[in-house]
Amino acid sequence: MVGEQIRRLALGLFAALMTARAYWPSEIDPSQVSGSGLVWVLAMLIVAGLWIVSSPFGGRFRFRWSWTDAAVVALVFLAGLSSTRGLDRRLAINLAWEWAGLGFAYVLARNLPRTRGESTVLAGALVATAVAVSAYGLFQARVEIPQLQERFRRNPGQVMLEAKVPADPQRVSVFADRLLGSNEVFSTFGLANSLAGFLAGPLVLAVAMMIRNLADAKAPGSRWGVIGLAAAPLLCILTCLILTKSRSAWIGLFVAVAVLAWQERRKVPAGLLLGAGLAGLALVVALVAVGLATGRLDREVLTQSSLSMRYRWEYWRGAWGVITEGAQGQAAGASTFWSGIGPGNFGSHYLLHKLPQSSEEIQDPHDLFLEVWATAGFWGLLALVAALALAFWNLLGPAAAGPGEDDKARDRPRRRPSAVSRETSPEVSRETSPIAAAALPAGAPDRLGWLTLSAGLGLVMVLLVGQMNLFQGDLLVRWVILAASWLLAALLGLGFWRRVPLPATAFGAAVLACVVNLTAAGGIGMPAVALVLWLLIALGLNLRDDRPCGRLREYAGRLPALGLAIIWSALAGSFVGAITPFWRSEAALAGADDALAHRPPDFERAQAAYEFAEEADRYSPRPWLGDAYLQLLIWESRGSKPGDLRWKKIPALLLKAASPPRNPDAWTLHSERALVTRDLLKKLGHTLSPREIISLRASIVEATRTASRLYPTNATLHARLAEASAEISMFRDAVTEAQEALRLDAITPHQDKKLANAQREQLKANLPDWTEKAAQLKLELK
Repeated sequence: MVGEQIRRLALGLFAALMTARAYWPSEIDPSQVSGSGLVWVLAMLIVAGLWIVSSPFGGRFRFRWSWTDAAVVALVFLAGLSSTRGLDRRLAINLAWEWAGLGFAYVLARNLPRTRGESTVLAGALVATAVAVSAYGLFQARVEIPQLQERFRRNPGQVMLEAKVPADPQRVSVFADRLLGSNEVFSTFGLANSLAGFLAGPLVLAVAMMIRNLADAKAPGSRWGVIGLAAAPLLCILTCLILTKSRSAWIGLFVAVAVLAWQERRKVPAGLLLGAGLAGLALVVALVAVGLATGRLDREVLTQSSLSMRYRWEYWRGAWGVITEGAQGQAAGASTFWSGIGPGNFGSHYLLHKLPQSSEEIQDPHDLFLEVWATAGFWGLLALVAALALAFWNLLGPAAAGPGEDDKARDRPRRRPSAVSRETSPEVSRETSPIAAAALPAGAPDRLGWLTLSAGLGLVMVLLVGQMNLFQGDLLVRWVILAASWLLAALLGLGFWRRVPLPATAFGAAVLACVVNLTAAGGIGMPAVALVLWLLIALGLNLRDDRPCGRLREYAGRLPALGLAIIWSALAGSFVGAITPFWRSEAALAGADDALAHRPPDFERAQAAYEFAEEADRYSPRPWLGDAYLQLLIWESRGSKPGDLRWKKIPALLLKAASPPRNPDAWTLHSERALVTRDLLKKLGHTLSPREIISLRASIVEATRTASRLYPTNATLHARLAEASAEISMFRDAVTEAQEALRLDAITPHQDKKLANAQREQLKANLPDWTEKAAQLKLELK
């Protein structure tokens, strides 16, 4: 009994963590080294420890395992292993542990639920979470986005300051166009495509249950009653998905519903299935028409599909360049092809292969398979393909054996049952679980109300693992909407989920919707998006009790638990060793920010905090950047005097931020180093000796050249390098860089990638003079 209580505690915590992860962004952010989900990973690690501890108390180890599970675990392992190849080590380490957290979640979803009812409740909680974030997305579309647009119209300067938009006319114009001309909802996610990737799978599950309830007139309760109650939550998800304007998610939904219809064709009357399909199509058409009429949708969503596909093709060409990087006989390229570049490191490598006309500096290839290949290499891709192929086979395939054969297999005598693994019989499941494994989920809410409540507590859990302050900004309003809509969805869905059994094939269709979306939108490295995919696979396999993958097995002994405890200890130790330095450094940075927020700023405390952060985490560039700007603040507070040599520390600290073991391939760090040095030169130029001026100008050229080589299709970097080169009489280089800047400016169709108008005209004016001087120098050298 003690073991069962511990297992239930672990399952309840898992349910809360599962729902909590959707409530704060998980997109890759190199500037913040993407550490916002690491507390969630630690919590999953603790839950895994509870699951392992629960086994010895009962004397039996119960588990599910299949070749699909082996492929998923292999993929997670290879993604983590590839972090050793990441040039941005801190980002790679943090995201490798995010991958590990997803692996923990998958294994726990496979093994913590003992019955069909428990897996069903977890699936229903996932759908309720999708309803909650959809409800907030609709509120965002109706209230928050219009309010932000109105704030921008009244005070654009303040909004741009908050968004950290440069005060360049072109950049301002692009920002204004995006804010005022784009109204995609993103809810608790950072991007609309991420939200769509989260919603597609749960929506397919809800549609599958709608079809099953509609088709089964003999099941207990009124089918029209439960369908009517569940219609509003389903409509909420569908409406929000449409408003994300994610075409890849729409296609995934359409394909998944087609597969559902095919799977249900023998269980549902053809007329009923056709009528339901036509009704669903009419609903979608009506929603789209309303969206177009109200301005929430625009015709460009459909008319510019070919343009969006062109962008994807450009991304994929660049991604292939990353995968084959340095090939043609070079060992580095071969290693990249086979071993990958590490989690989170795609963005800096991609810029080396980005086409001049491409639109964005993307952080992932916008393709599921290319992303895994670039991250974990060919073997990672192979593990992914195997995992998905095996998952589809198990979720959508026919029963492995008939009921009679299963019964015979269960009734066969087994030799030495205390020493071999065996399948758990229905009788064992009934004794150790609140609901029999083979029973329908009727009555599940009565016996599993505690699990539903636990899943709902994800909104409380996020305050701990997401480290959010409810009283900051508009978070309180957001939390009220999320909590109310989750609770309402759970209440309205009680009869919906208990009246008929949830079919495993529904999970196969839901996984297909996710895969189709991820193939064009990407996001397998974003925990909140990827979590849905892996949970759908895991819970769906649990419901295939007609196949070996869904059967709960037993091992009469404590040896497996001991082996898992050893593995868990190694993982826990690795996590502490890898992440504790980062947390200590981030805590020190928070202390430095607090010291600088005081009036007057406490420079001494901030200085001590930055020095501690630098020592605590040698992989993160953030302490060095913060220290550099602290030195600038101190120098300026003392009057920016040339005799105060503190200013010399600023370029040195910025150089350390962009040097190994931190990321030497971050073009933004080198660009910032050049800009700050140029600003110092403007302030001090009249007081410095010619030698010091030449040294600073040479440093500007070196930093700008490094940035431009790391981002060779950036016209602005080439223009700045041309100007810096001319200042130290490197006129031939100035001509070459100016011509390249103008060429790139002419090629790109994107306004935010073009040169500023003043900079373009200045280059054109200077180019003849630089060309003449370069020719003169060439003659003098002869």
